[in-house]
Amino acid sequence: MEERARERNFPDVPKEATRTECLVDLCTVISEGFIPQALNLIQSYKVFSYDRNVYLYYFNTDRQKLNIFNEIFGDKVKIIKVENVCDHALSPRVFFYKVYAIRDCLHNYSDSMVYSDSANCFIREAKNIHEHLIDDSLFLSYPQEGLTNKYWTTKECLKVIDAPGAEIMPQYWAGFQVYNKTKTNLDFVNEMYNYMLMPEVALPDTTVVKPDGPLEPCREHRQDQSALSLLIHKNNRHQFYDIEKNSLYGDWQTFINFDNTYEHRFDKMILSPRESKFGNYRFLKI
Repeated sequence: MEERARERNFPDVPKEATRTECLVDLCTVISEGFIPQALNLIQSYKVFSYDRNVYLYYFNTDRQKLNIFNEIFGDKVKIIKVENVCDHALSPRVFFYKVYAIRDCLHNYSDSMVYSDSANCFIREAKNIHEHLIDDSLFLSYPQEGLTNKYWTTKECLKVIDAPGAEIMPQYWAGFQVYNKTKTNLDFVNEMYNYMLMPEVALPDTTVVKPDGPLEPCREHRQDQSALSLLIHKNNRHQFYDIEKNSLYGDWQTFINFDNTYEHRFDKMILSPRESKFGNYRFLKI
């Protein structure tokens, strides 16, 4: 584990947090198999940010198994159940539960929040997140090129959301989203939630390859990520791409090489995507 961190030029985990104030709460959502990942994410957030509230949403999980979060982090971690509000609400590979968590957290708990997938982790100070939130803005990460909506969104979803021109636009990464609590953002997450209630938008799940047929461009539907990206275009909320900003919190598509492969900028990144999905629990303390 330590060797892997050195190879990627990760900073050492500080013995004591040298935090500067981060003005956003953390929201994440898990099923039972992602308890270690969420522990790692929360610990990394507290090491490299400020002691803000954490809103941990869960589904398909024995509630008693989540007591460990309060034992380690105290009452700063609020544990909230994802309600079964539609037929696909708790389906692991449809990701409706992510939109549920974002909407519920912003409406009922937090004035400023970052949603992060539980397998991510912070590897440097996150103090500047709130600086990207001005007035009604939201902050997302996305590639400058490469992932295009028409390859990762079904024709039915494109038809239902009806965002002309969105099919040729880049797809935003749904694994990291930051919101202020404003009317514009509340309306936006409400719209995303209502679309994700619809099977025509939320389905099929990620196990279905070429969902529109072998001759159609869609390789795989991306559910919440597709809805998010189409609504960004529909509501004219595109963000100017800045590699020195977006790559800090980026998914794997942070910049493209001449051979069409993507690389992380590990020397600068603040959030490392899916870092603990495969067992690299650098921050985990049990």
